[in-house]
Amino acid sequence: MARVYQVPHHAFGWLVAGTFMAALPHLIHGPLWLRILLSATVLGRILIQRGRLPMPGRVLRVILLGGVLLGTLYTHGTVLGPDAGTCLLVAAFALKLLEMVRLRDAYVLLVLGYFVLATTFLFYQGPIASLYVLLSMLCLTAALPGINHPEAGARAWRHFRLALVMLLQAVPLMLLLFVLVPRISPLWSLEFSQERSRTGMSDSMAPGEVSHLSQSRELAFRVEFEGAVPPPAERYWRGLTYAWFDGRRWSQARPQEISQADYVWFPASPQPRPDWVATLMAARDEAAARGPVYRYRVVQEPSRRNWLYALAVPFADDARLGLVRDMRLVSRDELNQRADYRVTSYPALRAAMPISPADEAISLQLPEGFNPRAREMARRWYREAGSAEAYANRLLRWFREESFYYTLEPPLLGEHTVDEFLFGSRRGFCEHYASAFAFMMRAAGVPARIVAGYQGGELNPVGNHLRVHQYHAHAWTEIWLPGSGWVEVDPTAAVAPSRIEMGPEAALQDDPLADFQGIMRDLPWLQQLSNRFDYVQFIWQKWVLDYDESSQLSLLQRWLGEVSPARIGMALAAGAAVLLLPVALWVLLRRRGPGRTPMQREYRAMLKQLRGRGLELSDDLPPRRLVREAGGQWPAARPLLKKWGRAFEESVYGGQANTSLRALRRYRRQLRWLRGARGGQHVSPS
Repeated sequence: MARVYQVPHHAFGWLVAGTFMAALPHLIHGPLWLRILLSATVLGRILIQRGRLPMPGRVLRVILLGGVLLGTLYTHGTVLGPDAGTCLLVAAFALKLLEMVRLRDAYVLLVLGYFVLATTFLFYQGPIASLYVLLSMLCLTAALPGINHPEAGARAWRHFRLALVMLLQAVPLMLLLFVLVPRISPLWSLEFSQERSRTGMSDSMAPGEVSHLSQSRELAFRVEFEGAVPPPAERYWRGLTYAWFDGRRWSQARPQEISQADYVWFPASPQPRPDWVATLMAARDEAAARGPVYRYRVVQEPSRRNWLYALAVPFADDARLGLVRDMRLVSRDELNQRADYRVTSYPALRAAMPISPADEAISLQLPEGFNPRAREMARRWYREAGSAEAYANRLLRWFREESFYYTLEPPLLGEHTVDEFLFGSRRGFCEHYASAFAFMMRAAGVPARIVAGYQGGELNPVGNHLRVHQYHAHAWTEIWLPGSGWVEVDPTAAVAPSRIEMGPEAALQDDPLADFQGIMRDLPWLQQLSNRFDYVQFIWQKWVLDYDESSQLSLLQRWLGEVSPARIGMALAAGAAVLLLPVALWVLLRRRGPGRTPMQREYRAMLKQLRGRGLELSDDLPPRRLVREAGGQWPAARPLLKKWGRAFEESVYGGQANTSLRALRRYRRQLRWLRGARGGQHVSPS
């Protein structure tokens, strides 16, 4: 039977630490059995290393491998895809630690560790995750010189220091390659499990669903404006519109008479531009003269949805983004990763948006047999008001003056949701008010729809950008008025105006986030720290994660002018030369200088130290004579010098280089603190 490879004790700690740290991020979102497996393999390897446990036999290894395959199939339903694939990789990584029997296995384990660390970026891409990966790389790299070190008495921290030097030397070259190597689009996309990544607004809405989302502090997106940030009352980030109502639930709907090509317009589409798009584009200059124009950049978190968030009316010069007939943006693909897009919004352009008969019909649709009291009141009030605008103002005034309450915990509603809300509970969140208002407008013959998205956002003074969280989720209403187009109406603002001006926590007494917001206000340093960290994350997103083909092309055009393979190659060569020239000079000077071996450098260091204490010694003294002459001139140091001389000879002739070298340096440090140096009298060598 072959002898089991024993990892040197000075490298074993780094190997185990690197293995555990490389796998740890995957354990956070991984199944329970994977956590148990890694813990058991690490503990088992420690016991094997100490001789308290035998190596696992072939039968046990086969059983463990079969269990891993079955566990992956049970958890993910497949062995393919990023979730199942990384699960298998981490499990194989853990099993490799347990079955390591040769030095070659240790090399394989380290290489696997680097692959496992790379897969961390499939799930975490922030600056904290990157620092964690670098620290884990340090541990794995520190194990590499350790398993190749011939001496059992080597120090573990020396391996870490060597690994740190190696990584620091690699960082400039890494940055150069990151900036200059041409970036290409991925050849495939990754499909993640839906349970893990679907967040944010849904494609339909029922009472209570938005209020549930508003209890989350998860980040939805960040926004950076060019110029002034719009006031809170104008920060309505539209993402979806709900036009179909079944009596309880509002849903997205496209009129059957309107084709998909006429409903969504992508700038790069070969299809002819729809008439409504041409109308909007022709009216942009006039809208810019009548109202504000906002130019901004949005960094949206992954949601596995394809709708985007923007102010009305948005235009994006991006082939991946499309403008929908209801004045919102969508992406061609689901957002499995963060989306970075630039938008120009013209709020005054809403007046130019025409309404087709199909749009009007679906915006007046109501199911029969629901909410009879609300229907009757809507018709009566509209007759009394005489116009849609006057009727809408009366309805808002009723919300404002009657006993309506804005709350996260409204009571459950039955079959006639609008009737029970308006004439019964009168307690609701934004979706209750938007649903009731849209129903009342439709019942009176006024086209209306619900818009869902986010309202407001927190301004980060450090980076002057907005943070919009899930608790900013909001629903409001749009009604179509002749001459004004689609007009934004927020009935929640009539009930709780502080919700619009100061955020949800200011309007809600039962907000579970209020305590957290209060703590942040009471501790300004904590708020400042949060703002700075958020700014670092935003900068990381803009300059690292969003450094794609277009960003690289723009940067290289500023640096190189015309971008061509030849110029990129020249820039790479020049950058490499600038980085490698100091290293080459250092190596050359070191080779030309005295002391090429560790013992020669130790001898020169001792000679220099003794001369620094005033001793007169020539350069060509053999080590034994150096000890004798130095001891004659410095009697107090004679015992230490003799120890140094014996250790030097043992290191050179006794084959104990590393052990003796540490002793030599220790004696030299003791000499540095020794009193009684040459003070004017000399003792001639005997």
